[in-house]
Amino acid sequence: MKNKSLIDTVIKIPENISLEKNISSSVYTITGPLGSSTLDLKKLDRFGSACINIDTRNKQVIVRSFHPSYNGLYKQLIENKFIGVSRGFCIYLDIVGVGYRASLISSESVVGVQNKINQVYQDKFHLFYSVQPSKGETDQGSPIKDTIVLKLGHSHDIHYKVPSGVRVFLQSPSEICLFGVDLNQVSQVAHSIRNTRPPSIYKGKGIRLSNENITTRTGKRK
Repeated sequence: MKNKSLIDTVIKIPENISLEKNISSSVYTITGPLGSSTLDLKKLDRFGSACINIDTRNKQVIVRSFHPSYNGLYKQLIENKFIGVSRGFCIYLDIVGVGYRASLISSESVVGVQNKINQVYQDKFHLFYSVQPSKGETDQGSPIKDTIVLKLGHSHDIHYKVPSGVRVFLQSPSEICLFGVDLNQVSQVAHSIRNTRPPSIYKGKGIRLSNENITTRTGKRK
């Protein structure tokens, strides 16, 4: 039986991004113009099947493992982190239904940022993290958190508190935009909001992703 050889995958680190490893743990910190994000190898790979080496001289990351699948996984995760801290990720949600709508409760500092970004709408919110207070905090030191108030045909309004790492913009009462540097976090928030009122299988009313195709059924006819 032949011994497996190590496979190396090289990933270039962009000029405006830095990657550092915590000496006492397996956590890597990726920092860019829009903020920072972390990658914990212990959570991803409990058995140590892959490792990451940082080549600071050539400004590159080397992923090393015996399995090509691990190399591909880590390469995708690291590249997503690079995109997140440099450009960010946007996910749009559409609210469908008569009387269904959303409103936003936000701090004054975030509202001020929204007004600035609305003036340069074509930039798709990429300026947000560059003009917000660092580490998601206000001048008073308290985390900036948005609350979405959803009117979805229930007897009560649904108040959804968004994590501080994700920002919310309302293009209209029926269109929600989520923006953040961590793709997984933004995706989780988007699906949590969607689950407050999933699309109806008969009329399609509810909350859906903007690129989601909903297949409806025809109700029984008497």
